[in-house]
Amino acid sequence: MELEIINRQKLYPVDEKPIIKLVKRVLKSENKDACLSIVITDNKEIRKLNKTFLKHDYATDVLSFIYDTSGSHVSGEIIVSVEMAYKVAQKHEHDAEGEIALYLIHGLLHLIGYDDKKKEDAKKMHRREKELLSMLGHNISVPD
Repeated sequence: MELEIINRQKLYPVDEKPIIKLVKRVLKSENKDACLSIVITDNKEIRKLNKTFLKHDYATDVLSFIYDTSGSHVSGEIIVSVEMAYKVAQKHEHDAEGEIALYLIHGLLHLIGYDDKKKEDAKKMHRREKELLSMLGHNISVPD
């Protein structure tokens, strides 16, 4: 596994160790290897990226971009708004680390091949997110 973590925000401290652990465990559980870039950012930057690449003019929690998938190897980028994670965590009264973990897992699952556009696919993806969050010791709610 190759992993680059880039912190492009100054609002909240970010510990890279749990991110590395999460990525390794998710990839292992999905029998995948990866070359990944994870960008930690704020709402302003993720909104700009969301508008530029997806034509959605609003801040979002996570974006993922697949560069290449061949067999068990995945290459891509995940962009996470920690500002969004802290706001959502506060609203739902749980820890921001769990919210960040959810965003990272969601982005990783998209890179691996999960999709959430159709209702049944979204259920499958959310079920897997819950399993992985639980495996990693996070107890936060995920939509069904």
